[in-house]
Amino acid sequence: MAMDAVLKELESRIEELVKAYQGAKTAESKLAAKIEKLEAQLRSDSELGERVAELEKQRDDLGKRLTKVLSLIDGTLAKEG
Repeated sequence: MAMDAVLKELESRIEELVKAYQGAKTAESKLAAKIEKLEAQLRSDSELGERVAELEKQRDDLGKRLTKVLSLIDGTLAKEG
């Protein structure tokens, strides 16, 4: 009878461990999916940052060109005036 109780206890403990393992595997899968999503978001944010930097450079270049054009116009108007 004592051996039967020990075996039942072992069986119960094994079932608990199997459930805990399954829970850990499920949590691991969820965390892996979350990590993948966050890494994709990080790549996207990085790409957006690069795009912002590119657009800011274009804006600065256009500002310089506009300043140059306005200087030419001002110079021409000053000569005529």
